[in-house]
Amino acid sequence: MSVVGAGQREFGDLLERHRRELRVHCYRMLGSLDDAEDLVQETFLRAWRYRHTYTGRSTIRAWLYRIATNACLDQLTLHPRRPREVAAPPGAAPALAAQPAAEIQWPQPYPGSLLDPPAPDEAGPDMTVVAKETIELAYLAVIQHLPPRQRAVLILRDVLGWSAAEVADLLGGSVPAVKSALQRARATFKHRLPPRR
Repeated sequence: MSVVGAGQREFGDLLERHRRELRVHCYRMLGSLDDAEDLVQETFLRAWRYRHTYTGRSTIRAWLYRIATNACLDQLTLHPRRPREVAAPPGAAPALAAQPAAEIQWPQPYPGSLLDPPAPDEAGPDMTVVAKETIELAYLAVIQHLPPRQRAVLILRDVLGWSAAEVADLLGGSVPAVKSALQRARATFKHRLPPRR
């Protein structure tokens, strides 16, 4: 079906097939189910508004991920969320008092019911990732420490399994820039991940 020639109903049906995985993607980026829902709606509005820009060079799915990722990056730029440093409790060991812990205030658990497997006609290699994946709050809390672009690169590369070239195309950057961002993101992630999960 042509995106440009599709009527509103047909276009809406096309978008709805991707709602579940886009919601999970936005949730990973933002750490908030409420914000993820809002950003999926924003993604659909942008897709409708700019449907004439879809050239068929990539899949509809990749095009929607580009829109969703950019919507999330815009949201994080306008409303940055950074973990705030909190002091150790009074009377804590000197080693703890010297190193403030980062506290994340906003991650919300992702309801398991929203991760139900896709309908059989939607099942395919791309949907398998979303259907099998569990969303750990520890992962989500750690990923919030990353700058937004590094967060996007880490999610697209390590969670969704996109190639560096695909991520570079989606983010409008170069492959070396994506590889560098991924290396920095992984280092930060490894440093911040609790030893026991």
